[in-house]
Amino acid sequence: MWAMSPMSPSRLDSVVVERASALWNHLQLRLGIDAIDAQHAWLVALVLELEWVLHHNPDAVPQRFHEIVGEAGSYAETHFAAEEDLFHQYHFGEEQEHIRSHQMFRSALGRIVGEKGIATRQEAEKLYRFLRQWLIHHILKEDKKYADFLHRRKLIDQANKYMLEANAEKGFLNPEQADFLGLISRRSGISVTTPEVLKEITSLWNRLNLKIGVPIIDIQHLWLIKMIVAMDEAMGESQLTRDAVLAQTIEEAVQYIDVHFRTEEELMDVLGYDQKQSHTARHKKFEEFVRVRKESFEAGNPRAAASIIKDLREWLTNHIALEDKKFVAFYQANKEAALEFSRNAITSGQAGIRQSQVDLYKAVTQGQ
Repeated sequence: MWAMSPMSPSRLDSVVVERASALWNHLQLRLGIDAIDAQHAWLVALVLELEWVLHHNPDAVPQRFHEIVGEAGSYAETHFAAEEDLFHQYHFGEEQEHIRSHQMFRSALGRIVGEKGIATRQEAEKLYRFLRQWLIHHILKEDKKYADFLHRRKLIDQANKYMLEANAEKGFLNPEQADFLGLISRRSGISVTTPEVLKEITSLWNRLNLKIGVPIIDIQHLWLIKMIVAMDEAMGESQLTRDAVLAQTIEEAVQYIDVHFRTEEELMDVLGYDQKQSHTARHKKFEEFVRVRKESFEAGNPRAAASIIKDLREWLTNHIALEDKKFVAFYQANKEAALEFSRNAITSGQAGIRQSQVDLYKAVTQGQ
């Protein structure tokens, strides 16, 4: 039924990888069977790429959509084979019922795709919604049954070992797809590769003239811009994706703002900046402001996410572009000390700088 269209995680744009990470962690999709989890993670990424492709091609069904559908269909068959192998090996009592759910998926997918395939936008959106709903429901409801079965009988370690051996023999996963699970489970460290996102980050950076001139501060500011752009993009997507991305990004933003503010304040101490007290007071006020917004979002306030994005955008304009720029001249007068602090903070890891953040800094500032 499906033509295999091999694709590795390295071909996925960063926004799809981050959405997969957000959804994976937000819905707690991990079962504890590494090979199966890796397959699920990859299928989630493929479904989210369908959403991304449709979101950025609102008037057509692009060729990339058909390629992803082919990959998802073929990979689902590989996944079903791996699951059914596992059921047989450990005598799962609901094996036949689960296999029937696989068959029902094939039948439903065949009806949606039909003999002529997907031709219209309406058909494409229907297919995407079906795949998303089926995959999430299947993992959270059906697949958790056999995972619980293995956990209850303390067979999970044996099952992991068996699936590792079965994968070596039958090729359920390629190495990159196995590594993909680890990448999205870590929630961070994903370099920006999506052209649309990189363009928007660069536009904000240049339009607001946010460059300070101290690498560590500029690296951190750019990552905050990246978070804003990520949340902004998510607001236009499905509620499931939006909620997952916003929950993860807001949590990261709260933690990252704290790290960034402490870095700035330490640098002010090193340089003897005479306005540190008033600057720090603004930091504390904004931290409390974001904390309250985060709690409101977690309590289910539908306006909280938009408020946080608006607040962070205003912070970029009013604090970085105005307040932080006040000590640019002070930095320049103490340039060697500032750069030495920057080097030490990055190499020591005390500022939490990751390679993905350095990559973004280089991508945006090259040629400036």
